[in-house]
Amino acid sequence: MGAARRLLGLWLAAALALGAARGCLQCDPGFAARFASYRPRLSRKSWGLGDVPAAGRLLRGWAGDTVRGLRLSIPAEIPVDKLHEIAAKVYEKLDILLSGKTYRPGLLPQLLQSVFQKQILLLQRAIIESRLECERHCGIFRYDAVSCMNCNFSRPACFGYNCESSEEWETALKGLFDYINKIYRQSARWLVALRRIPGFHNCTSTSPAMLNFKRINASMSETWHNTLVNRKTTGWHKHRIPPPRVIDC
Repeated sequence: MGAARRLLGLWLAAALALGAARGCLQCDPGFAARFASYRPRLSRKSWGLGDVPAAGRLLRGWAGDTVRGLRLSIPAEIPVDKLHEIAAKVYEKLDILLSGKTYRPGLLPQLLQSVFQKQILLLQRAIIESRLECERHCGIFRYDAVSCMNCNFSRPACFGYNCESSEEWETALKGLFDYINKIYRQSARWLVALRRIPGFHNCTSTSPAMLNFKRINASMSETWHNTLVNRKTTGWHKHRIPPPRVIDC
């Protein structure tokens, strides 16, 4: 029996550690305390017997279900201030829901699910808008964020085509090539970092020496030139992002 309990304890510790490594809202410092305070509020006296287990499952699976629900084609990285802002809104809604009100049977799980889905939409919007805002610059730009996958702090990089002159564009390209060489020296996962730059997701090169910088220059310069032409002929807004294009690297 003692060995079984020790084994169970190790399993639980591993499960908790895995859970702590995943989440988005879970990366907010107040998450653990807030959600721990919600479970004791679930009362069978106030709601239907089936509502308490259903609500409990929703609360316990909140972090992992959030990651699965994001379904993004870009890394789930969100600026810390945006994360805290969304977390505060979610806590406020959950505080109201679990404040001791009496609900008809079946309603509480529905209301919790509604809060969960609205949170997903807020997170998706914040992640995508932060990425788009990054790409409205000229050249390489980075911003402070936290990864929803493991709660580690990161500085996502992007490349923007919002350059007003040939001189600015040449400087932007030089900055990009310097950045590519820099991440190769600093990161063992160079290819992963390279593919996170917009347009480079199809690259298979394992080092900068394998990249055809002349071809990359020509491909990206064509996109920049087309962007300038479209602004002049179609009235594109200055900060509009050009259509995504796979870079020939």
